[in-house]
Amino acid sequence: MDLIYLFNSLMRRKWLILISSVLAVAIAFLFTLNQKKLYRSSAQMATGFTTSDQVKLKDENFNIYEIDVKFSNIIEALRSTKVLSMVTYNLMLHDLEKPQTPFRKLDAETMKKPAYRNADKAAAIAVLKKKYAEEKLLSSYDPEERKIQELMKVYQYDLETVRKLLSVARIQRTDFIEVQFWSTNPELSSYMVNQICSEFLRNNESSRSQQNVQSIETLEKLVAQKRADLDQKINNLKTMGGVDATVESSSKMEQISTFESRMTEEQNTLNSATLSLQQVTRQLADMDRNNAQTASAATAASAEISKLRSQMNDANQEYISKGSNDTELYNKYQKLKAAYKAKLSSLATNAPSEGGISKADLQQKKTELEIQVSSSKQNIETYQQKIRSLNSSVGAAASRSATNLALQKEVNLSQQEYENVKSRYDAVMNNTVVPLDNYRQILYGQPAVEPEPSKRLMTLALAGVSMFVFCCMAIIFLEYIDVSIKTPSQFIKTVGLKLLGVVNKINMKQTPLNTIFDTATATSAPAVTFREHLRKLRFEIENSTHKIYLFTSARPGEGKSTIIKALAHSLSRSQKKVLIIDTNFINNTLTKEFEAKEELESFSAATSDYSYDKVKSIITATAIENVDIIGCKGGDYTPAEVLGDDNLLRHLSALIGTYHYILMEGAALNDRSDSKELLNYADTMISVVSAKSTIKQTDKESIQFLQNMNGKFTGAILNCVNKENIDL
Repeated sequence: MDLIYLFNSLMRRKWLILISSVLAVAIAFLFTLNQKKLYRSSAQMATGFTTSDQVKLKDENFNIYEIDVKFSNIIEALRSTKVLSMVTYNLMLHDLEKPQTPFRKLDAETMKKPAYRNADKAAAIAVLKKKYAEEKLLSSYDPEERKIQELMKVYQYDLETVRKLLSVARIQRTDFIEVQFWSTNPELSSYMVNQICSEFLRNNESSRSQQNVQSIETLEKLVAQKRADLDQKINNLKTMGGVDATVESSSKMEQISTFESRMTEEQNTLNSATLSLQQVTRQLADMDRNNAQTASAATAASAEISKLRSQMNDANQEYISKGSNDTELYNKYQKLKAAYKAKLSSLATNAPSEGGISKADLQQKKTELEIQVSSSKQNIETYQQKIRSLNSSVGAAASRSATNLALQKEVNLSQQEYENVKSRYDAVMNNTVVPLDNYRQILYGQPAVEPEPSKRLMTLALAGVSMFVFCCMAIIFLEYIDVSIKTPSQFIKTVGLKLLGVVNKINMKQTPLNTIFDTATATSAPAVTFREHLRKLRFEIENSTHKIYLFTSARPGEGKSTIIKALAHSLSRSQKKVLIIDTNFINNTLTKEFEAKEELESFSAATSDYSYDKVKSIITATAIENVDIIGCKGGDYTPAEVLGDDNLLRHLSALIGTYHYILMEGAALNDRSDSKELLNYADTMISVVSAKSTIKQTDKESIQFLQNMNGKFTGAILNCVNKENIDL
């Protein structure tokens, strides 16, 4: 839609827009005429949500979204029914107990209300004091308390009125919340904001104390239960677990390693003694004689070696029996073992060579070696038994370790649960001493010295501008949803037919056609424009070779009859004779308006008899100079159904010598086929389209028919166009 068209639409309705705007300003003026002066008072509260000056019970991260939620919660709490009810109860008690200095002074008209006259003020004071002390709300279902609520409405202390004049909001990017109240009494405004803060702190403290008591009782029971569970798990661990299996296993493994080392040493000693015994046995087999002295010495040495061996074995047994952990016993055993080996070595060194050693020495050495072999075997067996015993103990310790691990896990889990509950219990106990919230009033409301600006001029201007914008938007919206053709440019875009001419809208009742074409009397702008556009149409027709024109339209009521009459007027002004034939059988408007003879359907003559004199009998002269008409009876039939073979329309060429132009009117194309049948009798067709029409599917079919007429379509006349839209 063109902006110029929208602008013209607004300009056409400029007086409506201006009158509506002025009316809105007048109404706003009347509404604000008795506007009362209001006094504003404000108080501020610090929340502590964004500051860190309070004592912290635990580390907390700064979460901006959580802080926003907290601010929203405190704002709703300040505006809550409970807080505001306590404030209004206090205000009501003040006015009832101090009638000399009330916050709201009632006028005589208000005092006549039944809620005020029938109120028992003494009973109301008692009930309000009780409700305020107990922090309970008045019940609407109690008749007595309902009367008190009605009395509060009289004083304008009801919640609805208070909330309208109350503002609670966070001061942007700060930790503070501002409470504002407007009233006609500056003292009431200041008292209201201070009392709201006080009641909020009171309500918050009461709620926090109640919650702490309930939490402490619950957590005490839970802490005792978790402590009992923990003690039970610890007792189970002590009873079924014992020494740490890991430590025990480590000690056993160390002992096994020690015994394996000892067994290796004894195995080496056994191997050495066995080899020596085999050598001595071979030497004894080669000896033939026995030396008594040598045997005696060998016997003494053998006795000494036997004694050392016995002491060495006793020390070893004592070391093993005492757990193999005594360092002194082990060192004693090593010293005796070294002395024993040294004695054997000295015996071997001092002995004569193989050829000269005595048989007794060899026998003594053999005896010693046999004893050493036996002792080593016995020690190895003892070490093996100890190792087997320790390996068995390690397996049992592994089994106990699994049991201990399961019990220890239960103890750890129970310990964690106990600590969690205990920490919550400690937090609640700490909260009773150091509250987590840090609400405090930092700015107290003061009575305002001057009232708030009324902003009356701004209200009036806003009312006028709002109505102006609303009217403009409404007109634009109506124009937007209006899909009618309206302008010639829109006609070309949507219809697509050749535009022969445009005719502006005119009120025919105020300006009849015969006066429009009288240049002396018709001087109004619409009449002059209408006359000039008809002259343009007349020019198009006069410069055409066609003489017989059929006027039709897509739908009824497009203005065919008016266009024909107006065009006939214009042609008569140019000294042209015009014959109008009413062939719109379904709606013979032209016949009725000109009171013409209804002879078209019944007239018939031989082809040779058609002439003006023959047809003159059915022609009716009109009030328009040089314009005649042939009327029809009209009915629900088509030309093919009612006209015979020798009807007048077949011989219109016989009348061309008398009339310059013959204008016929056909029925609408959407509804009937009359115009299509009449096209055989006309030279060309002209379609009349109203600017108020919209293009629908049936119209598109008729338009397509006109586009496919193969040169017999002269063009379309856009009728009833607003004067402002003609050039668009």
